[in-house]
Amino acid sequence: MILSHGTLTAPEAHADATRQMLRQIAQATRQETGCQLYLVSENLETPGHFVITEQWASMEDMQTHLALPAVGEAIAAVHGMGITDLTITAWEAGTQTQIM
Repeated sequence: MILSHGTLTAPEAHADATRQMLRQIAQATRQETGCQLYLVSENLETPGHFVITEQWASMEDMQTHLALPAVGEAIAAVHGMGITDLTITAWEAGTQTQIM
């Protein structure tokens, strides 16, 4: 299982457009093979700062997602809005432990 954490901060002028774009990406991504979780959250203390939490069945599934033309277009759109702090970090998880 692959866990991923992404962040980006939209300039105030583009926060609404970024919200809408991330909403559309999330809806589409959740339909992809291997996507087990795709959640976009906005930091309540910093409006326009978004956190993207992903869970994939495999690194291959995540890499397939990242190679899609729509993902490339979204990354280009983000940079076109002046977003320069886009980050994505992924970890390969070991044994799952249910806590609650």
